[in-house]
Amino acid sequence: MKYTLIILTCLFLGLNACSDPGKTEEKPNIVFLLCDDLRWDAMGHMGNEFTITPNIDELAHESVRFQNAYHVSPVCMPSRASIMLGQYLGTHGSGFDRPSNYTVTNKEYNSSYPAVLKSGGYYTGFIGKFGFAVGEGGKIDNHKLENKEEYMPKAYFDRWYGFPGQGSYRPRKDGTFNGYENSWDAEHLNEFMGYQAIDFIREAKKSDKPFCLSVSFKAPHAPFDPEKKFRELYDDMQVERMNNDLPEYFENLPRAVREKSRNAKWYFGRHKPPREDWHIELDEVYQEFIKNYYALITGVDDVVGRIREELEDAGLAENTVVIFTSDNGFFCGSRQLMGKVLLYDESTRAPMIIYDPRTMKGKESRIENGLISHVDIAPTILEIAGMEKPATMQGESFLPLVMDDAEEIHEAVYGENNFNNWLPLSTEVDDPDSYISIRSKFVRTREYKFIRYHECKPVVEELWNMTEDPMETKNLVNDPDHQDVLLEMREKLDSFEKTYVHFK
Repeated sequence: MKYTLIILTCLFLGLNACSDPGKTEEKPNIVFLLCDDLRWDAMGHMGNEFTITPNIDELAHESVRFQNAYHVSPVCMPSRASIMLGQYLGTHGSGFDRPSNYTVTNKEYNSSYPAVLKSGGYYTGFIGKFGFAVGEGGKIDNHKLENKEEYMPKAYFDRWYGFPGQGSYRPRKDGTFNGYENSWDAEHLNEFMGYQAIDFIREAKKSDKPFCLSVSFKAPHAPFDPEKKFRELYDDMQVERMNNDLPEYFENLPRAVREKSRNAKWYFGRHKPPREDWHIELDEVYQEFIKNYYALITGVDDVVGRIREELEDAGLAENTVVIFTSDNGFFCGSRQLMGKVLLYDESTRAPMIIYDPRTMKGKESRIENGLISHVDIAPTILEIAGMEKPATMQGESFLPLVMDDAEEIHEAVYGENNFNNWLPLSTEVDDPDSYISIRSKFVRTREYKFIRYHECKPVVEELWNMTEDPMETKNLVNDPDHQDVLLEMREKLDSFEKTYVHFK
């Protein structure tokens, strides 16, 4: 993950030996590695003593690691669209649920980072789960079009190994993987995608062009079905629960979350139809789930090592920037919740590792505390490639933070959740004055986070001091000593909404 520009959500980028990528004669390669449902702290280098991630840890220990990177919408479809377009969900409108349940148009996708790179001379490739629909004409309702092959943007890539929908971890009866011939006899999707990545790197080297490879893992998304050899590494472990997997943390949540969210229903086994493998209130279910979840991450880690080894063998490592991240977090029992979408840090805080061989070789790794957002990924990739970002991109390059040329690029970052599991809107119920919903928005500064459940009647607000209370346990909304801060955070959130939210 360190050597070529890779972004992995997990994310990897490859740069060459000049400190200004805009003036580089030999453009860097880019590898972008994106994981699905990976918590920011689910790796060894983040202090997790159970998960086995030696290759990602090695990458991290040679890289810049961001402590305060945030997803803009912590669920796969809107997050992936935001990463590629450099836009907030409220602008591109490509989410699962109302009011933002639309496709991305080809006109919009023309300004995505893969499209801009390809038009600028890069050899581009995509591997894995794409996650959203791109279509002709104007904005139309998704209607699960992200599951259809014809809504995949294959023409924007020189090599397309992507698939619609969720895909499968295991080969079909005919031996193929998500529509692709399995000439390597791979037994698991992680392994198969590793072979595809190596194949792309070899083809890209022949092209004599700089390349950008986006690797979009399904792992560690459900179903939690890892490779046997990685699962066996966890057999003798007794994995501890998250330290906030306790009733008092659940009772501290808003009523809308406790009563309406599928996160709580999954955890307590109340989801209909029942998902017994998600009922992690039961210790035996939790152990099976968390070991499978971690084993899937170990499978990704193995692919990261294979990609880096191939870059070394091909003589490309010194000119490849690696970026590793995920599309959203996962509660894994934190607050007695399962799943994602809610705007607490377990769901919204992102892993972010960037290895730049031009600036990091011979230097120690660094932990960066500046705030960044996933809308910043596309502008960063383009700056690494020496290209201007399109006017449609709303993020800022965080390369100045990587280069240690700046302490901050944002005073605050913003995110939103419109996913309410397709429950009725307030206009569709008999008693709108008592309506509650988990749709919500947040703004985060270096010190505070403010969350607003804007559809609840009355509106529910939360103010957390992230310096003193990083686990978000003491709501300061009614604290008389924090009323000035509350007013300021409300204004910041209002400003983000006014500027970026077009789907309301």
